[in-house]
Amino acid sequence: MRTFLIILSTLPLLGCNPLAKNDKEIFKNITLKNLTYSHLDGMSGDTFKFNLETNDNLNKIYQENNYKYSHFKCDNIKSYFVTGAISVEGEKLKNGKYTSSGYFKVCEDESMNVCIDKNQLEKLLTGNMSCRVVFSGLLQSSKVMVDNILISKESIRKSNFQ
Repeated sequence: MRTFLIILSTLPLLGCNPLAKNDKEIFKNITLKNLTYSHLDGMSGDTFKFNLETNDNLNKIYQENNYKYSHFKCDNIKSYFVTGAISVEGEKLKNGKYTSSGYFKVCEDESMNVCIDKNQLEKLLTGNMSCRVVFSGLLQSSKVMVDNILISKESIRKSNFQ
C-alpha cells in the first residue's frame, strides 16, 4: 500500500518538464511609440493610439496558444477605467523589432459611454500610468504577457492630434 501511495503521489510530477518555457513569463524590453489621439464625432472622449515595439514575437505566442483577444489595460486613474486593445495579428517585423498597433480610452466605467479627452486626462494624471498587455480566449484564463508599460503625463501632453 505504501508503494502504491508513493507512485500515486509522483504521477503529477511526471507531467512537469523543467526545460519547458516558463508559462508565467512576462516579456520585457517593450517601448510605446508614436502616441497620438483622435476624436470621433458622436463618441465620448478621445481615443489614444500608439505602436508597441518589442524584441519578442507576440503574434507567434498569440497564435500558438489560440488566444482570441489581446487587451491593453492600465491602472485606474482615480475612479476612471482605462482599456484598449493591441493588434498582434497585424504585427510587423522591422530592424529586428516587432511592432503592433494599439489604442486605449479613459472612461468612467467599462460601458465606455462617458469617456474623457486629452486635456482632462492631463489634469487627472499625477504620475505615470502603468499598463499591460493581456491575452485571453473564450475558454482560456487571461494571461498578462507584458507588464509595466509606462505612459507619462508628458507623453500624453506631447501626443499629437491625428
